[in-house]
Amino acid sequence: MTAVFYRLLHTLPASLSQRLPMLVVAAYLFGTVITAWTVQSLYQRSNALAVAETSGEILHQIIRRGTLLEEPDVIEYRTGPFEVRQTEGLPRALSAQSIPLILELDGDRYRAAISFSARPQLPEALRASQRDQSATARLSELARGIARQDQSAQLTIFLPSGEVLSIKAPSVWRDRLGQTRSVLIGLAIFAIGLSVIIPLSTNLAGPFQRLAERGRTPENLGELASTEAVLIADRMRRLNERFQLEQDRKTRGLAAISHDLRTPATRMRLRTELLEDDAVRGRFEADLDEITNIVDGALDLLSIRELPEETYRFSLVALLESLINDYRDVGKRVNFTNPEEIDLNSASSIFATSEHVVVKGGAECIMEGQPDKLRRAFSNLIDNALKYGDRACVEVRPKSTNTLEVSIHDFGPGIEPDQIDRMLLPFVRGHVSQTQRGIGLGLSIASEIIELHGGSLSFANADPGLIVTATVSRDGGGPASSPPARSDR
Repeated sequence: MTAVFYRLLHTLPASLSQRLPMLVVAAYLFGTVITAWTVQSLYQRSNALAVAETSGEILHQIIRRGTLLEEPDVIEYRTGPFEVRQTEGLPRALSAQSIPLILELDGDRYRAAISFSARPQLPEALRASQRDQSATARLSELARGIARQDQSAQLTIFLPSGEVLSIKAPSVWRDRLGQTRSVLIGLAIFAIGLSVIIPLSTNLAGPFQRLAERGRTPENLGELASTEAVLIADRMRRLNERFQLEQDRKTRGLAAISHDLRTPATRMRLRTELLEDDAVRGRFEADLDEITNIVDGALDLLSIRELPEETYRFSLVALLESLINDYRDVGKRVNFTNPEEIDLNSASSIFATSEHVVVKGGAECIMEGQPDKLRRAFSNLIDNALKYGDRACVEVRPKSTNTLEVSIHDFGPGIEPDQIDRMLLPFVRGHVSQTQRGIGLGLSIASEIIELHGGSLSFANADPGLIVTATVSRDGGGPASSPPARSDR
């Protein structure tokens, strides 16, 4: 069935500009047909009830005419919506689904029976609603009650003379769908139509959703992808290839510049040793160091994504604790807050007193990624905090089921609000002073690494200092993480 369905879909135009109008027209026509059918069914039933309700006088005339006729032969005629057959006796036995009645019309009592093709759903509608009722009102009520059964019926009246009237109304007393059933069937067909139209519309949007996903351009857009989606995907691949070529060209250019600069820089460094003035020699060496740092930092920024490193499954808490312990070993003021630490007091006994116990957990901060690059990113952020704030507070916490959040709080002067958006640009520094040297690439490199792990950096001024928040994905950024994950445990 699925193969036939897809074969039929392949006969549709391949262009989205043709598929969309066809889908809109098909949905409009389908909704119009279902609505028209439902309204028509309800109208026909309502019209039949109205005709039956106003046919009491006609039925009364039929009964009076049958009473006055004395001809023994079979008489058949049609009047109004009714077909009448008058015979000397019953032409055939009544069906098993017959309901006997006694009709009191203008003081006369008539035996009657109503034959149905199936068991009536509303037999109480056939009974008289009032004890004192005119013949016309009673027959109108009876005709309407028969019509409400929504099935073919025949009214049989036994006249006092022994003759029998068999009355049918093909246009009023006939098989049809009831009001509730008509609405339910209409809704069911409409739901079935939606179950077909919605997947078709989703299929039209599916290729574009895959194109909008973060990461590489998908190779397969599906069997029924429109020509526009295929062309866009091809265009995106070409742009990505062109961008990659441009990036490679820039990287190779900077690498060549770095190689070419290192040789004269080395010669200049050797020649500075010939300078007799220590102050001049120191300034020359400082300038040469800055030139080397700029070249190396620019190379790192452009090649950070291409640096080879396998993907592992590790604890972000353990990585940060190891990094912060390295800072503490050299006397740096870095504090770490792990929200998974639980302070407990051990139970005292006659053999030992109660002691303070800290239980650490890291299961909630497990992620996949490249730990060496993340270590470098957080090291740059902590160095930046120590440079401007003299101390740093690091905190890690789960932000959602798929993201982790690391905040680094320094206690420096902060950043002007209008400069926050510029902080991730290369060679931009928050505060420049003679005592704090740097080239303004640390945050840019950290941002590249965080984005490589499906996250981002954000800045917020605190009182005092600045809070840098890094958000990373637990799965390492999804498509961006090409190597398969390994466990380091």
